[in-house]
Amino acid sequence: MKCSALDRVARFGRDPFALLTVVLAGLGTAHILIRTATYGAAVSYDSTIFLSTAMNFLAGEGWRDFTGRPLVGWPPLFPLLLAAGGWVGLEPLAVGRFINATAFGLTILAAGCWLRSNLRSRWLGLAATTTVAASLPLSEFASRFLTEPLFVLFTLLALMQLAAFLNRRTDAPLWAAAVCTALAALTRYPGVVLIGTGVLLLLPLARLKQPLVFGAISSLPLLAVLARNWAVTESLTQAAGKKNDISGQSLSAGLSQIVEVFGEWVVPLNAPDGLAYLLWLAVGGVGLAGAAVVLHTTRMHRNGRRPDPEAAPAYFRLEPAVPFGVFAVAYPVFMVAVVPFTVAQGIDSRYL
Repeated sequence: MKCSALDRVARFGRDPFALLTVVLAGLGTAHILIRTATYGAAVSYDSTIFLSTAMNFLAGEGWRDFTGRPLVGWPPLFPLLLAAGGWVGLEPLAVGRFINATAFGLTILAAGCWLRSNLRSRWLGLAATTTVAASLPLSEFASRFLTEPLFVLFTLLALMQLAAFLNRRTDAPLWAAAVCTALAALTRYPGVVLIGTGVLLLLPLARLKQPLVFGAISSLPLLAVLARNWAVTESLTQAAGKKNDISGQSLSAGLSQIVEVFGEWVVPLNAPDGLAYLLWLAVGGVGLAGAAVVLHTTRMHRNGRRPDPEAAPAYFRLEPAVPFGVFAVAYPVFMVAVVPFTVAQGIDSRYL
């Protein structure tokens, strides 16, 4: 029993599809680093807020952005990581670039591991992992100086651990899910949807302890941030003097924006750099397919038979996908209900 973890690592190392997942994750990270090598990660207004807050904090001027106002419009985790890099002598812009490139690679790896555990077909799992690695919105925002890559990674890990807990009912995945949820909420305020998703999934359990513990661990750090925000600005998430230009946007407008964003993802030629995305997908797909065929054929010849996948389910396991489904429904609903009253823009690809 003590060697079970080592045995799993050994089996993972012998599985060519698992190794290809690691290669995909490495290629994803390298792709972002190469893409941002010349000019760095793309910077927007939000990026200047994160960067100036980290630099002001390092200079001993408090947790304030370049306007001099306290940072309340964004949670503190990303600027705090930038400041931590500054403490050890690293340039904050470089720190943010490497954080997002690494987060993108880890997202690919986590998705691949989850798919490998819950799909019988290794080929289907590899194909699905490839779509994550070649995702236009994921790679686009990983190349920007923004918080989305970290938020996606923490959300994915939290939902994976929630699924593991609901399957095994052991405490370790529950604690891991709560910590990842707390980190997601400290990265982007919409992480509150993840907190609600976890509590909703845990409430039907016979013991009330699990949802209470999960809710406390996942929400207390965010509640502390919100309490600080209120103490310094008398607002939970809104900077003093900031106005909302689209307050009261209709439900139909919000739904239309969500459909438009999803349409760009499905038909990437409608999106910026769509042709480059399709070329990247084609080259990457052909290369990975070729490598998979070579590895699979070599293994068949060596064994003299088609290998039976170890520990693969006999079908696609629906239960581990339940947390993802609940979150996928709750998150757009939250966006439609909240975004028109909290930000001065409509729902765009960043929020989804």
